[in-house]
Amino acid sequence: MDYRDVDDRLFDIGKALSCRIRLALLHTLAAGDASVGDLVAGTGSTQPNVSNHLAVLREAGLVAADRDGRVVRYRLASPRVRDLVEALGAVNADR
Repeated sequence: MDYRDVDDRLFDIGKALSCRIRLALLHTLAAGDASVGDLVAGTGSTQPNVSNHLAVLREAGLVAADRDGRVVRYRLASPRVRDLVEALGAVNADR
């Protein structure tokens, strides 16, 4: 396959997966939805940093958000994203 045949969206997904914090966020969200505050506590990163990483994941179509009053809850965008996160974990475990 020629590299020009690969959809730009696939490149966006690859870029989104190329960061440790974003991978940690995806693994956390695979366990269930979470607020930014929950994700900040889980990663030890700052709120602006987590919010920026969530924006990249949303842009790539990996994460979705739902507003619950003043709180925004994040979740994996689809069961296929959960499958992707689980497959990445399995590949890592095989190393």
